[in-house]
This record gives sequence, C-alpha cells and structure tokens, in this order.
Amino acid sequence: MGRRPARLLELLTDMALGSPAIVAARSCTKNGESHDGETRRRAGAQIAGAFWHLFKRPAVTYLLRNLYKRTSGHDRIYWRLVLRYCRQGNLQAVLDEHWHWLWEQNSWDDTDTHDVRVDKCVNSIKDAVVPTPSRVHLRCFDRLIRNKKGTLEELRLRTVFALTYGRNAWEEDGRILTEDLVHNAFNSPFRPFVLASTSIGQEGLDFHPWCHRVVYWDLPTNPIDFEQREGRVHRYKGHAVRRNVASKWKNEALVQWEENIDLWMLMFRLADEEARKRDLSDMVPYWVVDGDSKVERRVPLLPNTREEVWYRQLKKTTSRI
Repeated sequence: MGRRPARLLELLTDMALGSPAIVAARSCTKNGESHDGETRRRAGAQIAGAFWHLFKRPAVTYLLRNLYKRTSGHDRIYWRLVLRYCRQGNLQAVLDEHWHWLWEQNSWDDTDTHDVRVDKCVNSIKDAVVPTPSRVHLRCFDRLIRNKKGTLEELRLRTVFALTYGRNAWEEDGRILTEDLVHNAFNSPFRPFVLASTSIGQEGLDFHPWCHRVVYWDLPTNPIDFEQREGRVHRYKGHAVRRNVASKWKNEALVQWEENIDLWMLMFRLADEEARKRDLSDMVPYWVVDGDSKVERRVPLLPNTREEVWYRQLKKTTSRI
C-alpha cells in the first residue's frame, strides 16, 4: 500500500464525513427501509459518479481553488479540496433531507418494488447534481452592438448553472435538455439556484422542494395567476415548511434519534403529534407551520409607474380570496 500518508487521521476523517460515495450510502439507509449492502454500495457509487462529473467542471474547479486559495501543501491537492468542501458544506445533511423528500415522493406508487424506488431516487439525484449546460439568447437594445446593417444583434451566452424553463428541447453535450430535466435540476439543493420561466411555470408544476421565493419579472393580469405563481413554492413539505419544522423540533428529535433512522421523518412525527394535541387543521405541519420562514414574494417595481397601483390592487384582491 506504500508509505503511510501524512496526517492520515485527518484524511480518513475528511473521507468519512465528506466523500460523496460514503455520504450517499449512509443517506439511503435513513428512510425507514432496510437496504442490503449491495444496494447501498450501488447507490453510493452512482451518486458519487455524478459528483465526480460536477467537480471536474472548469467553473467548479475554479470556484474551489479560489475558495481555498490560502491552503498549501497536501491540502492544496484538488481532490482533498473537494472532500473539505463537502465536509464544510455538510453534504451529509443535504443528502439526508433530499433523500427523505425523494423517497416519500416515490413511495406513493405501490406498484414499484423496493429496488425500483431506490433507482428512481438515485437517478433523480444524478440528474440534479450535473445539470446540462444550456444557451441563453439575449437581445440587447444598446446601439453599440448594432451590426453594419443597423439591425439588432442577438447575443448567445453559454451558461453552466442558470437554466431557462419553457416549451422547448435542445441537445447539449450529448444530453437532451427537456422541461423535465430542467424541472428536476431546479428541485434539488444543488445548482441551478435560479430558474427563469414564462407563465408556463405558474400552473401545474412544483418548485417547492428547495425554493420558497418568487421573483416577479412582470405582474400577472389577474389575481388568480398571482396565487398560482406563488402556489408553485407553497406545497406539501415545502422548503419553508421544513425550515420551520427543523427550527422547532430538531433538538427534541436529536435526543430520540438513533442510527439508520430518518431524522426528518422523526421531526415531522413530533410536529404532527403536537398539532393533534392542539386540535389544529390537518394542513399542519405538512403544509403550514408557524415560524420565521415563509413564502417570499419579490416584486421589483419602478417608482411612479402603473405597476405600483396594480400591485396594491392585486394584494387587496388576493387577501379577500
């Protein structure tokens, strides 16, 4: 095996706490279901492969090297920077929470076998970890970019993490970027953190797993559309709901927690027991939980415009619905 590496104990600790393969293998055991060793190893290896493709991207490599630019020696080796980054970002907690949500979503279909559910969760994480690069077309109204004919030029920008959602599909790097792929990539704790959508994204779609903020490019023409847009991030076990549940019941849940038990399932069970004692609606705690986290609405209004008046009217109308 060669010479013993320097600072072996720290290296093993970083691998145990930050290796995507080890972290993923642990996460898939915490959903109340028993997985054999082969299933855990297969899931961990597949998810780790997705992270390997993510961390070898030039943009990500540049990000990590600049984040830890003051490190030196063995700690400067890139794969050790990856372990450190995953450990400091608590990748274990991130995957535990994401696996809890995915497993519950895929458990509603009783026709699927146990291994099929595991594969669905693993494939969903793989697609979310490495979103397909896309191209954004911009039309700029600056005379400096007008060509010799005097017509307006269109700028084409290649993006790595920001995606546009719409009724289209194109191929990039051998992968077809479809609506479902963009939707799945956004519904994850990993980049992209920004999704630009037309009105197609305001109805019938869920963007709530890791999002509780809606930024309005323009105001809708009626209050129903206003409610529909915000309803995309105000759903069952949404991001804001989970933040409030964790804030209130994490300490009690940690006292009762045991190895291989889904901590999120335990927290929601404690929240549900308190809601039943207080005779609250069945919407609590899965849809509504009191706390600091709420669905946020961001409307960048220009002063002294018609939208200021229309926005006030929309808020009055929706408060009566």
